[in-house]
Amino acid sequence: MTARTLIWTPVPTAKLQMRLHEEGEGPAVLVPVASGTVVLPAPSARFPRAVAMARTCLRIGERALAVRWDDHAVTAHPIYEKALYGWAWGAHRDVLGLLEATNPRGGLARILLRGMFLLHSDKRDQRSRHDVVARRFGETLDGADRAMVERVQDWPTGGPTALAALFTAAGRDDVAQVTSLVDAGHADSWLAKLPADANRKAVREAPLNTVLPVVPVAQGMGPVTT
Repeated sequence: MTARTLIWTPVPTAKLQMRLHEEGEGPAVLVPVASGTVVLPAPSARFPRAVAMARTCLRIGERALAVRWDDHAVTAHPIYEKALYGWAWGAHRDVLGLLEATNPRGGLARILLRGMFLLHSDKRDQRSRHDVVARRFGETLDGADRAMVERVQDWPTGGPTALAALFTAAGRDDVAQVTSLVDAGHADSWLAKLPADANRKAVREAPLNTVLPVVPVAQGMGPVTT
C-alpha cells in the first residue's frame, strides 16, 4: 500500500471548508465526522505540505493532528505553531521507510532525515517519555490518559490497525472509521479528482467542490448532493 495521510481537527466542516478556501489551502477532501472534520490532502502532497495545512486548521480550531501510515508503520503529530512533535509505531526500518516515502526527495534531505531518525528512534524505549507523549495526544484528541499511555507503549505494532487503535483509545471512533475507509480505498476516486498542481491562488479561485469537496462518511464516501 502506498503511504496515506490525514488531518483531524474539531472544526465543523462548513467553517473549515470556507477558511481553507479563503487561505488557498488545498486541494483536499473534507470528511465530516461527529468530532469535527477529517482532511485528506491530495495524494501528490508531501507530508510537510500536510503539516502546513494542519497548522491552518490549528489557527482556526486550536487543535489539529496530522498522521501518515502505510502497511507497516504510522507516525502521528499533534500540531503546534512551530515545533513538529510526534510519535511513531512500527519497526525502525518500517518507520524510516514511511518517512522517506512521504518527505521531500533528494540526497541531502535523505541524509538529514536518516540522521534525525537515528538520533531519536531509540527514545521510544524510554518509559519516562510515554506519559509525556500520551499527554500531548490526550490534549489534542481529548483522550483518556490511561488508554493513551497504553497505546503509546504499544509502539512496536504499526500499520493501519495501530492507527485505528490510536483514535479508538482517544474515544474518536468516528475518525477510526474514516481511517479504515481510506485504508480500504473508499476515498481514492475522490482524491484522484483533485487537481495535482494547484497553488494557493488556484485553490482560492477554483470552485469549492473542485478543490475542497465534502464527502460524508454516512454515504460511504459518496459525493455530497446540493
